[in-house]
Amino acid sequence: MQAAPSQAELLFKNYKVIKEKLKSKTKDTIMEKYGNAATEEEIPVELLLGQSERQVEYDRAGRIIKGMETSLPKSKYEEDVFINNHTSVWGSWWKDHQWGYKCCKQTIRNSYCTGAAGIEAAEAATDLMKSNIARKASSEDAPAPAQERKHVTWGTDVPEDLVLDEKLLTEALKKEEERRREERDERKRKYNVRWNDEVTAEEMEAYRMKRVHHDDPMKDFLN
Repeated sequence: MQAAPSQAELLFKNYKVIKEKLKSKTKDTIMEKYGNAATEEEIPVELLLGQSERQVEYDRAGRIIKGMETSLPKSKYEEDVFINNHTSVWGSWWKDHQWGYKCCKQTIRNSYCTGAAGIEAAEAATDLMKSNIARKASSEDAPAPAQERKHVTWGTDVPEDLVLDEKLLTEALKKEEERRREERDERKRKYNVRWNDEVTAEEMEAYRMKRVHHDDPMKDFLN
């Protein structure tokens, strides 16, 4: 160095320049990879959380061995694939507990897209159906009130042309009650009985109403 001071000084200057360039390059590389916390730019979420889904392996010298390959998709299904002329994916629209396409509002998965014209046609058909239902409901007459049907003797239905006289029915009930009391009291039993086979509808109804059902668990409590 003492023999050639100018050459040694030149080499030292070159060394400092190369050192500054290498230092600046290293700094730029680190800031490009990890960002600069001193700037006002938003820090990536991966850096904020301090983790990433990508796994990278390095050797002792810092060279990447494994991990920079193209990452596989998270889902095994194809995404953003439009079929049958649709401009939206299946499941982008929901109505009445059914999935469909948002572009044409169809709920059939393998259907072809009809666009805005299909939406207008579907809405017109729905309005027509609602108007028909409302017209039918307004045209229908009110249901006739249910008529209480009486039952004659032996539980058969009352014919439409049969009319029971309330007064005669009351008298028949009184006669049936007197007959039953006479049967219970042997002293009032008549020995000379006139047989009459002509029985009116009121008398048959009175007999049915006063008849004792032996299989009735409440028969002992009846008057």
